[in-house]
Amino acid sequence: MTDLRAELETWCQSYVVAFESYNADAIAAHWTFPALTTQAGRSFTFKSAEHFAKNTGLLLGFYKAQKVERVERRVVDILSMSDGAVSMTVQDRMLDGASNEIAAWQAAYVLQYVNKTWKAVAAVADGEVDAWAARGTPLGR
Repeated sequence: MTDLRAELETWCQSYVVAFESYNADAIAAHWTFPALTTQAGRSFTFKSAEHFAKNTGLLLGFYKAQKVERVERRVVDILSMSDGAVSMTVQDRMLDGASNEIAAWQAAYVLQYVNKTWKAVAAVADGEVDAWAARGTPLGR
């Protein structure tokens, strides 16, 4: 792990490409399992990549309905939790084909360095749920 910020930015950009491709399996490949996500006061545990990808497929259908064509992600903050584990806050933006912002939010992830690559273990998606609800398009409620 030479340049932690650069490695996590690379992870984020790979994650963005998977979302822009609407590829649930590629998104799941960024995680280790079991995995945990929280949103709107609820927690969800995913026991396998297949389970995660199935749920992510529903999310991708929602994004398509909202006309998301581009995704931007920027690392806001990184906190080293131990050797090989970090907490990362990111700023996400969903854009249409003309680069108009559809929704934006902050999210937090816990990642571990597993088999020479970063993998997400947990995510807090409350900001995303709130951003979509503010648009009148509730997600997960």
